[in-house]
Amino acid sequence: MRLAGTAASGLRAQQLAIDTIGNNLANAGTPGFKANKMVFAEALATEVRSGRINAEDPNTVGTLDVGAGVLYSGIETNLQQGVLEQTERPLDLGIDGAGFFQVQTPDGEISYTRAGAFQIDESEQLTDMQGNIVQTNGLIPYGASEVAVAANGDITGLIDGESRVFGQIVLAGFQNPEGLQRSENNLFVPTLNSGEAQVGQPGGITAGNLVLGTLRSKSLEQSNVDMAASMTDLIQVQRAYQMSARLVQDGDKMWGIANALRR
Repeated sequence: MRLAGTAASGLRAQQLAIDTIGNNLANAGTPGFKANKMVFAEALATEVRSGRINAEDPNTVGTLDVGAGVLYSGIETNLQQGVLEQTERPLDLGIDGAGFFQVQTPDGEISYTRAGAFQIDESEQLTDMQGNIVQTNGLIPYGASEVAVAANGDITGLIDGESRVFGQIVLAGFQNPEGLQRSENNLFVPTLNSGEAQVGQPGGITAGNLVLGTLRSKSLEQSNVDMAASMTDLIQVQRAYQMSARLVQDGDKMWGIANALRR
């Protein structure tokens, strides 16, 4: 009996889908968060005899392809831009376009993010709220006031009343951003599928003809989780889970009946 095994694969798949949707809902208020979606595939079908004579060849019996369940294929990330919400902090930056901020994590690796809530640390560097260093080509000196970031990434401020440019934020783009691998704290890392990062100035075009977008100061990109769609998906997945659980119960009953048979 394949019923229980097929139903069990459905239970596992729908549990993963519930976990994914739950994570999306939990991060609906997280700036820069990108929603995930489970991708499933049908398990290899098994050919079984149908018991009917093949109409094209009366000497053979017809067959049916019976699916063996569902498999977890992967997770898709929805990289659609979220709403840019106005804030009061000059170092809250949103990207109006498809680019990513580059940040260096404590282990020295370069990662990419859309979350632009930044601050200046003790070493005069621009960092995100986790302490990852935003990649710029300059430092912001102590005593600088009215620090701001322009649409083209220029970091400006006042030193002793004199306006100065301290550096510039660059953005990165990918030929296939859907191929990026999600990491912790809203970070992404490149893979062979995404291709290497192409770096350029905000508002410009990279050597690979990627348009990176511009920066918007005093703005934060909000999560792109669609609450209504997520709640609808959650209800559908819960019903599918219940159906798979019912199939397991029915399979158990059928085995019980078969075991109780007397010759």
